Amino acid sequence: MLHRASFHVLLAMTLIGSQVPTDAPPPAASASVRQHGILLIAGDDPAQPYVQEIYEGFRDGLAGSDTRTLLFREFFDVVRFGDRPGYGGEYRTWLYQKYRDRAVDALVVTQQPTLELLADVADGPWQHIPVVVGTLGRLPNDVADAHANASAIVLENHYPQFVHLITSVLPGTRTIAVVRGTSAVERERDAPLLEEVARQGLGVQDLGGLSMADILRRVAGLPADTVPILMGFQVDATGRLFQADQAMKLVAGVANRPVFSINPADIGTGATGGLLFGTRLLGRQLAQAALARVNGEGPRTVTIPAQQHASAVFDARQLSRWGISEARVPAGSSVLYREPSLWRDYRGTVIATIGIGATQMLLIVGVLVQRHHRATAQAALAASYGDLRHLTRRLITAQEEERARIARNLHDDIGQQVASFSIALSGARRMAGGAEPLADQLTSLQAAAASLSGELRNLSHDLHPGMLEHLGLLEALRSRCDEVANESGARCRVVVPDDWRDVPDGVALCLYRVAQEALRNVLKHAAARNVLVSLDQRNGVVSMRVTDDGRGFAAEKKQQGLGLLSLGERVGLLGGSLDVTSTPAAGTTLAVTLPIDGVSHAA
Repeated sequence: MLHRASFHVLLAMTLIGSQVPTDAPPPAASASVRQHGILLIAGDDPAQPYVQEIYEGFRDGLAGSDTRTLLFREFFDVVRFGDRPGYGGEYRTWLYQKYRDRAVDALVVTQQPTLELLADVADGPWQHIPVVVGTLGRLPNDVADAHANASAIVLENHYPQFVHLITSVLPGTRTIAVVRGTSAVERERDAPLLEEVARQGLGVQDLGGLSMADILRRVAGLPADTVPILMGFQVDATGRLFQADQAMKLVAGVANRPVFSINPADIGTGATGGLLFGTRLLGRQLAQAALARVNGEGPRTVTIPAQQHASAVFDARQLSRWGISEARVPAGSSVLYREPSLWRDYRGTVIATIGIGATQMLLIVGVLVQRHHRATAQAALAASYGDLRHLTRRLITAQEEERARIARNLHDDIGQQVASFSIALSGARRMAGGAEPLADQLTSLQAAAASLSGELRNLSHDLHPGMLEHLGLLEALRSRCDEVANESGARCRVVVPDDWRDVPDGVALCLYRVAQEALRNVLKHAAARNVLVSLDQRNGVVSMRVTDDGRGFAAEKKQQGLGLLSLGERVGLLGGSLDVTSTPAAGTTLAVTLPIDGVSHAA
C-alpha cells in the first residue's frame, strides 16, 4: 500500500498563474492565454516543516516555466482527522463544492489516502483529471495498477542508509528502539523501517502504540547497546496530538542514549543526527511532472536514488554531549551548531596571520636599520618641497608682474594705436564724401577697429584688473559681475557683511583670480540665470563662495582644467583651501578659504 512506502509524502500544491507562483491571485491574464489550474492536496498537517519544504521546492520548479498556471493548495491531514468516520467523503464533497467554478487541469497529491480519496470515485467531476503522486519508497504494485493514469515521483527508500549511518557512528549498536505514533497512518507508514532494521540483523524494540508518558519512561532506561529513532510522531495512545518538533524535545530531554531522526525539524531540538530525505528536490520534481501533464504528456514514473536525495546531518552539541567524536561522522555530512573554534573555523586565517606577523617582524627590523636613512631622506624631501613652494610662489608673482606689464602695453600702447587708427578711419570716411562704396567700407573698418579696441581693453582688464589695485576687491568683483550680467543676461550679485574689512593685497588678488575663473566658467558652460558671489571673514579667515544655478556637472567624474589646478596651487601657497561641488541640473558652488594673518601683501 502507498502508506507504507510513503513516509512524509508530499505536498499539496496548486500553481498560481505566473512565472513565479504565489498563493495570491495574479493579475488578469490576457484573454488569448489560458491558465492551467493545478490543485495540490497534502496528506499531512500543514504545520509539518517537511510539507512547507516540499511546497517551496514546488514553487522553485515552477519558477522557470513558460506555462501559465493557477495554484491551489489544500491539506487532507489524514493523521489528525482521517480516522473519523465519513471524513473522507465530507472532505471530498467540500472540495468539489469549493472548486466547482474553477478549472482544475492536474491534481498533485501526497499519501495514499489522498490519492484514493480523489481517484477512486468513478463518477466524480475530477475522474478524468491527470494525477501526480509523490512518495518515499517503492510505489506498491496494487496502487500502480489501480491508478495507471497517475504519474509518480518516487524517492528511493533511504532507510538502509539511515540504519547504516547509525551503526557507523555508534558501532556498538545492537538494537534500535523505534519511537512512533499510534494512528493507523503512522503505523503503516513506519513499518518499512522496522523491517529494514530486522533485515540488517539488529534487534527491534517497537515503542509504537504507547502513551507519551510510557515512551518517556522506556527511553530513559535503554540499554547501552540500544539507539532510539524518532519517526514523525503526531498521535500517542491517549489521542494526544504533537506538533512538529514537540515530541523530539520531550524524548531527547529524558533519553539516556543519543536520539536519531528523519525529520528535519528535529535537528537542533535534541536529535543527535539523522538522514533527511530530499523534500525540496521532491517538490521540484512534482512541479515538473505536473507541468508535463497539463501540457499533454502521458503518465510516467521517476525514481530518484537515495544517494541523490538523502543527506546526513548532525548536531555538534549533541555529539559533544554523548562523547561522539566528529571523526566518526561520515564524509560529506553536515555538522551544525558547532561551538566556535579558532583553529578549526579559522585555520587558514590563523596561519596567514602568523605568516604576516613573521613578515612584519622582518620588516620592522629592516625599518629600524633604515630609520636614519629615511629621516635624512624625509628632511631632504621637506627641503625640496619648501624650495618647490618658494619657486612656485616666485613663478606666480612673476606671472602677475608679466600680466601687469602686458596689460599696460595693451592699454597704453596698442590700445592707443588702435584708437588712433579708428579716428583716422572716421576722418577718411568723411573725406570720401559721396563715394558711397568707399564710405561704407571705411565705416565697416571703423567698426572693426572699435571692436578690436574693446577686445584689447577687456584682455588688459583680465590680465591685470586695475580696478582691484585702485578701488579694492569689492569694487573689482562688482565690476566683473556687471560684465557677466551684460554678456550673459544672468543676474550676478556680490554680497558682503556690513562689518567687512579690507584684506591684504595678496589675499585680495587670490580671491579675485578665483572669482574671475569661476565667473569665466559660468559664462562658458553653466547657462545660469542667477550667480551669487558672497564673502565673509571671521577669526582671521576670509571665505568666498561663487554659486550659480546653471546646468552643473557630475563632480566626481569631472576632470579639473588647468585654470582650477592653477588656482588650487595659488590658494595652497597662501595656506588656504579650494573646493568645487556640483550636481547635474542643480548648479555649481566654488568655495575658497584663506587665512588673513601673516599673508604677505606681495603674495
